[in-house]
Amino acid sequence: MSTPEKHSATASLQISAQNFETALASYDDESADVLRFWFFTARERGWSLPKLQEATGISTSTLSRVLRNIYEGDTPGIIEKLRRARENFVEAVSNPDFIETSLSRQMFAIFDKTRALGNVSILWGKMGIGKTTIIREYQRLNNHGRTVAIRFPAGATFTTFLKQVAKSCGLSPTGKNHFELRGLIIKILSAGKRLLIVDELHQAFLTCGPEVAVRCCELLREIADEAGCGMVLVGTEALEESILHGQYKEALAQLVDRGTVQIPLPAKPTRKDIEAFVAHYGHRLPGKDDTTGAKAIIDDIITHSGLRKLTMHLRDGAAYANKREETYTWPHFVAAFDAIQSLGKQ
Repeated sequence: MSTPEKHSATASLQISAQNFETALASYDDESADVLRFWFFTARERGWSLPKLQEATGISTSTLSRVLRNIYEGDTPGIIEKLRRARENFVEAVSNPDFIETSLSRQMFAIFDKTRALGNVSILWGKMGIGKTTIIREYQRLNNHGRTVAIRFPAGATFTTFLKQVAKSCGLSPTGKNHFELRGLIIKILSAGKRLLIVDELHQAFLTCGPEVAVRCCELLREIADEAGCGMVLVGTEALEESILHGQYKEALAQLVDRGTVQIPLPAKPTRKDIEAFVAHYGHRLPGKDDTTGAKAIIDDIITHSGLRKLTMHLRDGAAYANKREETYTWPHFVAAFDAIQSLGKQ
């Protein structure tokens, strides 16, 4: 992935996200989709207009005018060149640190369906099962302005949350009041098949006062209603308890009643998921005849913690083997695990 430049991407393109969406109003849907791809690709990667010219083969002056919809030449011809350039654009879609699991496939399918239907989905599950990692990977693979993913900041005020949503949409909150920001956010998210994912939303109920939590959720309901975008709200079991059963139930009834899909996520990975994680580090899952102690450790981790902690210990074992310049084996995994446990006892 290209290294972002020090200045902001929107400044380097010399057009803000809201002005860009305004300019797209007179383009047909297919042309607007092509332009969004290149605009948000440049924005996400920190590209300047010269870098965008390098990727598309179209001059900076022409690109600048087309993005503003003030180009007086053969606009359909330029759009066609941009479409072909998109087809030939080589993206770094491979993420060696991401391991596909049954949970990732389920969440990806939910995200796709929510985007297509423009509804609201609420997902909750145990800590450590990989929700946040999956959200980040989905955004990476489905971005270019199509997917806005934010993490609810613990202890946030309503203003803090509003500004974070705005920034994630490519908007500058400076000098704008709540109503202006809300309107701009809705404008951005109503364009195209957008999806807004809010991760760690349980933090609103655990670390903020009741008024802040309800105001933030009401903002999300208003965005979903007026923008018509897909929206996925993700958190731990505390999110489900707070929204559907707790003291906030009545205040949040409109959000829940808005055709909301409510999906509890599986608490434990499947055996194939565990095998995939183990295989990622060059191992096969230990069998019943294991004499190293690795199987017992893995079973205990999966029962009480989840894949996130298993990944940490698998990495520790790999580092333990590398330090000794040895091929990674299960005894390295066990030795690294024991070392951490002994530190805890000390």
